[in-house]
Amino acid sequence: MSGLQLSALLLFLLNTVGLLLHSQLIPKGHIRAGMFCFYTNQSNLLLTIYELLLFCAGFAPGRRMWAILTDVRLSCAMALYIWVTHLVYQFILVPYEKRKGQKFADFGGSFGNICVHYLMPLLVVGQWLFLADKTGLSLLCAVWWLILPLAYTVYALLRATSGKPIGHTGLLYPYPFMDLPSLGWGKFLRNSAVLLVLFFLLGCVLVGLGFLLR
Repeated sequence: MSGLQLSALLLFLLNTVGLLLHSQLIPKGHIRAGMFCFYTNQSNLLLTIYELLLFCAGFAPGRRMWAILTDVRLSCAMALYIWVTHLVYQFILVPYEKRKGQKFADFGGSFGNICVHYLMPLLVVGQWLFLADKTGLSLLCAVWWLILPLAYTVYALLRATSGKPIGHTGLLYPYPFMDLPSLGWGKFLRNSAVLLVLFFLLGCVLVGLGFLLR
């Protein structure tokens, strides 16, 4: 078993436990309503599936599935997507709640929360840096990787048109910087543009690291 395959197994198991706890399936026996409307949980679920497939494909490293999953454009994208989860949580959402004088829900208080926002981003970026192939990276990759945040923005806008709040939150939009009625189109588009630029720059950072490590 290669180091990459072994890391995929460990990350799959860790993230599965983290999601089960964060979703409240353990210990309450049901997933909290609206959980997968949030980027954090969508990115972690996507990562769990990716790591499971990577582990399984590792038993036949000569097959096409292994080639696809270890392709630098996909492996680096996974590291980028989960890294953004941590950065948005730590540097946007937590300060926002603190400015409101509220304690952020279970911030630092549960393993599930720490796992999806801190442990997985750290470990997945480490997995990519130390174990993944870096061949074929280019700045064009950082452009293609913008598909996910653009798709998530469209999803959040379309979901809000249903008029149904997300779970028990009472919110139509998952994050305050996406709250279109409160922000208006001007601020909403500005926030979206800023986040896309930051997303692109983070992608460029990973591309640069890939060149150095390759």
